[in-house]
Amino acid sequence: MPSKSFKDFQDFTSIINNGRVIVIDFHAVWSGWSQFSGQQLSDLSETFNRIGVDLYRVNIDDCELDDVVMEADVRVVPTFMVFKDGKKVGYAEGVDAGNLRKLVGSHVAGWTALNSVGIKEVKTAQS
Repeated sequence: MPSKSFKDFQDFTSIINNGRVIVIDFHAVWSGWSQFSGQQLSDLSETFNRIGVDLYRVNIDDCELDDVVMEADVRVVPTFMVFKDGKKVGYAEGVDAGNLRKLVGSHVAGWTALNSVGIKEVKTAQS
């Protein structure tokens, strides 16, 4: 399942408020780590699709989406953020599929996180 992107800030706002769990991969094309994480995300995309999670990718260098990157307060690439009901409920910085599985699993009812070893930087919006 290919990932999607946002057209603009209004599109971003509308999508994160659609009642579904939204995972956003903030990446940069010049970053080798972002390319690596993109492959991990591709491997997980079918699982996300089956459990009702929508996946989006945002290139932090896309000038059309500067306001989305600023609103999300992205400081590191890659950064994965999870939104639910319009609120950022968690994020993970760096390259670790285990972090991403755990992060998404903690916000999807009925889904148990897979292989959550190697937790390096998983944060909830409250922390």
